[in-house]
Amino acid sequence: MQQLVRRGFLLGRTPSSGTERLNQGDLDRWNQGLPVFLPAQCLASLAKHRTNTEQTESLVTALIEDRDCDSVLAQAPYLNRLEPKFQSLGSIFNEGDQQEIEMVMFDAMDGDKIIAEDLWLKASWLSFHDDDVSLRFRFSFGVDLEEDVAADPHRQQLAAELTDAVFPESSIITKNSDLIDKLKNLLASEGVRFVERIIYFNGPNGGAYLHHDLERGHAGVVFAQLTGHTFWLALPKQNLIEEIIRFSKSTPWPNSLTLEMRKEMSDLVGDRCYLAEQLGSFANTSLIHLINETEEFVQFLIARGYSTTLKPGDVLLLPQTTEETCCWHSVFCLGDEMGQALSFAIRADQ
Repeated sequence: MQQLVRRGFLLGRTPSSGTERLNQGDLDRWNQGLPVFLPAQCLASLAKHRTNTEQTESLVTALIEDRDCDSVLAQAPYLNRLEPKFQSLGSIFNEGDQQEIEMVMFDAMDGDKIIAEDLWLKASWLSFHDDDVSLRFRFSFGVDLEEDVAADPHRQQLAAELTDAVFPESSIITKNSDLIDKLKNLLASEGVRFVERIIYFNGPNGGAYLHHDLERGHAGVVFAQLTGHTFWLALPKQNLIEEIIRFSKSTPWPNSLTLEMRKEMSDLVGDRCYLAEQLGSFANTSLIHLINETEEFVQFLIARGYSTTLKPGDVLLLPQTTEETCCWHSVFCLGDEMGQALSFAIRADQ
């Protein structure tokens, strides 16, 4: 058993034994929006990519020490992998976003011809908490959070290739034939592509609050743990709503909720549609506190069988097909080691 700590909140301990609901087949779980756990799926690839993952750890250290990402990428080994196809245009620093560290812009080239513009790598902190140095590198294109990325598969593919150039360990997922065969079976697809790629570093006291990654045109997310260990809570939105209501009927509101927050939560659980609306808004502080920052609710979900622990080489598949069944997930770093992971969106290639 290990202690669960995230952003200064003590949330109990991991279970003494696995509580995952593993009595269903992978296809049934996927279709219901439940996570699919693939233990040791990428374990055989980790050793040959040790140099790459160590290089990536050095890049993370440079960012933590306030070096510019663009200046690091202008040196070996990155420059040789980026050029001549990807030409750096320098960095953009968004002073209005305190979580963003740096966005490095690229053009994709074919000789002297520009074949795609506005590709980017964005480095961001995962939280505002002073003791959490968790961060991520995200690759995409265009206007972030505004552009419909699924509408431009050409630039989406080039952004994926940009990821390969900066982080060659991406092939731990993209070249894993057994994993690809499993995904083709789950999606009933002739092929799959890995797009909208993220390289995660979850550090001690860090991790992600409950959220989803629903995006038009994407079937789900594949998450591969490369170093370190993480602990997950993962369940479909419709299940999460039911569990919040079930918790309210079986357990007193945690002491950390003020009287005003308790009244608001009582109103929410009395109106399922309103609860679903507020859950999707990511803005209701009473709800956010209950489901992410109270030991009582975290332990309730663990006891209900929604937890999974990932160690190096493990993979977790998270369905993200519809708003009702998309798999919401929450992540904790376990232990004192900052762990690296790959998180790629899955797109069926019909």
